[in-house]
Amino acid sequence: MFPQQTTVLIVGAGPSGMAAALSLHHQGIRDLVVVDAILAGQNFSRAMVIQAATLEALNSVDCLDGILSAGVKVEAVGLRDTSSDILSADFSLLAGHTKFPFAVILPQVKTEAKMLEKMEEEGIKVWRPYKVVSMKPSLRAEEEDLFEVQFESGEFIKAKYVIGADGAHSVVREQAGISFNDPDGDEKHDYGNLSQMAIADVAFTSEPQIFTSERKVSQTLSSGNMVLVSPFPPTASPDPTRTVYRLVSSVPVDLGTAPHEPSIEYMQRLVDRNGPAQLSSDPARNPNPVRIEKMYWSTRYRTRSAVAESYFAPRKPGVSGGFVLLVGDAAHIHSPMGGQGLSLGIRDGISLGPVLKAHIDRRADGSDAAADNLFEEWATVRHKRAVSVVAMTKKAMGVFVAQGKMWPPMLRFVFAVMRFLGGFKFMKRNVAYKLSGLGEI
Repeated sequence: MFPQQTTVLIVGAGPSGMAAALSLHHQGIRDLVVVDAILAGQNFSRAMVIQAATLEALNSVDCLDGILSAGVKVEAVGLRDTSSDILSADFSLLAGHTKFPFAVILPQVKTEAKMLEKMEEEGIKVWRPYKVVSMKPSLRAEEEDLFEVQFESGEFIKAKYVIGADGAHSVVREQAGISFNDPDGDEKHDYGNLSQMAIADVAFTSEPQIFTSERKVSQTLSSGNMVLVSPFPPTASPDPTRTVYRLVSSVPVDLGTAPHEPSIEYMQRLVDRNGPAQLSSDPARNPNPVRIEKMYWSTRYRTRSAVAESYFAPRKPGVSGGFVLLVGDAAHIHSPMGGQGLSLGIRDGISLGPVLKAHIDRRADGSDAAADNLFEEWATVRHKRAVSVVAMTKKAMGVFVAQGKMWPPMLRFVFAVMRFLGGFKFMKRNVAYKLSGLGEI
C-alpha cells in the first residue's frame, strides 16, 4: 500500500533525487518516500560525465563502486579545431586534490541504474509512476506543518519536507511559487549556432582515429559550431557487438529548427560540416571516410540557462505547510558545456542529507529559527554554485560563438596562443580543476 504520510517526500528519482535519498538514509533518516512520474529506464538522458567532486560525494554515501566498475575513467579531455588539438584538461594532475583524479564516462541511464541498485540494497523503494499534480498545506489544525501532495492517480501523501528533484519543468517548484529564470536576466540570449544541439548515439563504419588511452572525449570547434564525440563504456553500450558513440553537434542557424529526432542523414550532414577531418565521410577531407552506419537514439536540445530564485521555501509565519527544497534540474539548468549538470545535481542531493538531518534535530529541540538558518545557508551556497557554473558555461559558449565571427587570420592567431599556453602543465591542471567541481563553494 502506498503510504499516506511521511517525514520526507522526494519527488523525482533521477540522479539528484536518488542522491538525496541515499544521503538522507546515510544520515539515519528512514521515514522517507521517493516517487517518480515514469518507469525505471524510461528517462532517455543526455548526460554522460561524472566529475571528480561528484565521485567524492558519491563515495561519501557508499555509492561509487558500481559506477566506477561500469564507467570508463578519463584522465584528459581535449578541445581541437578541425585539424589539431588546441587545449586540454589533464585530470591526472589533480592527484594532490582528490582520491579520484579523473572523470568517469557513463550514460545517465546507467548511472541511474547503479544508484537504484544501491537504493534497493538499502531498502529504499521508488514508487512509480506517481506524477504530482498539486501540493497544498494540510487543512487539519494538528497537521499544520504538513503538505498534502496529490498525484495524477488521485492518491495523496502528507509530508513535512518535500524535495523537488523533478526536473526543469518541476511541479514542486511551480507549486511552491519559486521563480526560475536566467540569473543574468538574459532570457532571450542568442547563442548563434549553439542555440540548438542535435544529440545521437551512433555506430560508425570504422573506428574514428581521434582518441587515445587517456583521452576519451573529443570536442571540435569550427566556424562557431561544435562537435563532441565520446565512446560508450563497453559495460554500458546499447549494442555490445560494437563500439557505440555519443555524438553531439551544434545546429547552424541557417539549417533552421532541428528535427525532434534527427536522422542518420541529418547527423552525418552536421558531422561533415562541423566535425574533425577524422570523422568526415568526404574522401576529399578524409582519405579513410567514416560514416554513421547505425543510430540507436537521437534528440535535440535547446540551450537555455535558468536558476531557481531560492532552493528553499520556508514555512511562512501563520501559514500552514511544510518545507520545500530543490535539487538538480529543478534548481538549475544550463548549457551542457563542460559536462556539469549531472554532477552538480548529484552534489546538490548529497549535500542536503546532513543539513536536513540537522534541521530535524534542531526542530525537535525547539530551535525552529536556528533550524531554518541551516536551510538558508545551504540554499545560498548551492545557489551561488549554480550561478557560478552558469557563468562558466556561458563563457565557454561565448568563446565558441565568437570564434565563428572572427577574421580568419585573427582566429588562427588566437588558436596559436591557446596552443602555446595549453602546453604548460599549470594550464592543463587549472582547466581540469575548474571542470572537476573540486573548487566548489
